[in-house]
Amino acid sequence: MEMYEIIMGVILLVASVGLVVLTLCQHSRGQGLAGAINGSTNGMNAGASSHTDQMLSRLTMIAGIVLFVIAIAACAIFSRIG
Repeated sequence: MEMYEIIMGVILLVASVGLVVLTLCQHSRGQGLAGAINGSTNGMNAGASSHTDQMLSRLTMIAGIVLFVIAIAACAIFSRIG
């Protein structure tokens, strides 16, 4: 294994752990599929979200895009080498 392979692997690992942590930090927006089938809502706060929730949502989206781009770049780089 060469140094750039190790660096790319560490970057992928950090990005994936960051994505998992950001996902777990978010609040649940509903009851999932059961809430959609039953038609239930969250009550008075249905549709309202705080600034923190919006920021976490954006960070999660950015982390997902970064992880996707890094994974595609790693596959492209390693397929040319191997």
